[in-house]
Parts: sequence; C-alpha cells; structure tokens
Amino acid sequence: MIRRQRLFCVSYFLIAVTLTACGGSRDETISGATIPVPRAMKKGSEKPAEISFLGFGAGQATFHGNMEINKLIEFYQKEMPARGWQPSMNLSSGGAMLAYSKDGKSVMVGIGKQNGETVLSLTVGGVGK
Repeated sequence: MIRRQRLFCVSYFLIAVTLTACGGSRDETISGATIPVPRAMKKGSEKPAEISFLGFGAGQATFHGNMEINKLIEFYQKEMPARGWQPSMNLSSGGAMLAYSKDGKSVMVGIGKQNGETVLSLTVGGVGK
C-alpha cells in the first residue's frame, strides 16, 4: 500500500512539473484552421485579420508573452507534425519563421522579439475558405 502511495505521489509530481514547465496549450481557429498556441502567449489586442477572395481565404493573429524564442520553436516543431501538419520551411536567425501545410492550407509561424517581449504571428492561407 505504501509503495502504491509513493508511486502515485511521484507520478503526480512528474505530471505537475511537466505541465508547469510547458504551460500547456490551447487551440485557436484562424481562417478555418485549428492551430495550437502555448498558454504562455496571450492574444494581441489588435483584431485578427481575415480575408476571403475567389475561394482563397487567409487570416492572421498575433500573440505576445515572455516565452523564450527557442521554446516556441521547439513547441511548433513538435506540435504541428503531431497534428498532421507537414513542415515546409524553417528559418532561424535571432527570431524564426516556420511554415507548415495540410489539407490545402499553409501556416506561417513568425517568432521574434519586440519591446522586450516575444511576439508570435500566425498567418494561415489556402483554398476553400
């Protein structure tokens, strides 16, 4: 019985540490695509942009926070392929620009610093909006 309690306590501790370290994520819908966003990144005050023109749709949303650029890159390199998005570009130099595609849609993930905080820009485009 004591062993099982210890195992439970250790398991609970490891889960709590993992959730605290990564902070979890939430899904955001941008131009009809569901994109994961780390909970540490808060939606910008500016209104998300959406356009639709002759069957082509696009949308953009911005998020701000204090998450490290490398952690954001790791997050998207792990989460997007796990959700079926295929990587098509990875450019890092101070900030980062990542691109993924799935089901006729493309997502550009822009990561950088502005005024001392990390800025995440998600741009989705594709046919079928």
